[in-house]
This record gives sequence, structure tokens and C-alpha cells, in this order.
Amino acid sequence: MFRKPLRMYEDCPHCGIHFEREDGYFMMSVFVGYVMSFIIGVAVVIALYLTIRPSIWGYLIGATVALVLLSPLIFHYARVIWLYIDQLLDPRRENEK
Repeated sequence: MFRKPLRMYEDCPHCGIHFEREDGYFMMSVFVGYVMSFIIGVAVVIALYLTIRPSIWGYLIGATVALVLLSPLIFHYARVIWLYIDQLLDPRRENEK
């Protein structure tokens, strides 16, 4: 799906399907990314609480660093997950590429 970091192919190099069905198609992947970021942030805060119990700034810095480092993965996987959700809810027909 991705030819280089943060750049997608227009069409699948394997099967030729066009990824973006309409303008703004991947805007829902932003919501998926928000959910993923929230889950990661909560997991980091819980892990910090269970291990070193830092000050409030420690929690903030820890969650921020984790999210900044993982943002490229969140971006990629949010789009992949959105494609799966969309395919599940509104499947493409055989002749639709």
C-alpha cells in the first residue's frame, strides 16, 4: 500500500484496485488514528503508573514521546484498518476497481 513513508500508491501494485473511492475517502482513517492514539496513550500512562509513578509531567512527556515515535505507524495502520472496515461495510464488486 505504501511506496515510501507517508506516501501511498494510487492503485494496488498487486491487484490493481484503486484505493481512494472518492475525494476525502481517507478522512475516516483520521478517526481510526485518534482511537489508536488514545489506546496507546492510555497504555503508556498505565505502564508508567505501574512501574515508576512519575509526576504529572512524566506522564505527559512519556505519552507524548510514545505518540510522536509511533505516529508513522499509526498513520499507516489507520489507513489499512479503515480500508478493511470500509470493505466489510461496503464491499467492492468484482468489476469495480
